[in-house]
Amino acid sequence: MDRRTPVPLLPMMANHQKQNMRDHLLAVQEIVTAVAAKDFDAVQNSVGRIGFSEQMGQMCEHMGAGAPSFTELALKFHHGADQIGEAAKKQDSEAVLKALSNTLATCTACHQTYKQQVVDNATWTALTRMASPSGSMHP
Repeated sequence: MDRRTPVPLLPMMANHQKQNMRDHLLAVQEIVTAVAAKDFDAVQNSVGRIGFSEQMGQMCEHMGAGAPSFTELALKFHHGADQIGEAAKKQDSEAVLKALSNTLATCTACHQTYKQQVVDNATWTALTRMASPSGSMHP
């Protein structure tokens, strides 16, 4: 019944991704609270956890290796979060909320399109043509 595209992940990867998603949601809550208080430094601080970095980009590529277009949507999310930070630098509450809305639209699109599929090492390697990761994946 669930027609979303599977994102194959090893158990540790799936857990790591869920932890990141929960922190992303917490960052969004912090951004809303901060913009309501016009605390733009706090907005920027929270955006720092969800904005783009090279390390975040590499992690998104790795996580999405077995799912077509997943990486692109994940990167769109992180680059969209950067727009929240740019609006906060200008202390523009309306622009912060608009950028936040756009970023949340990317979240919604991703969750409507993809679902985790926990797989074993052999399946991961077959689907991604990559060796199983052995190191830490923390951004």
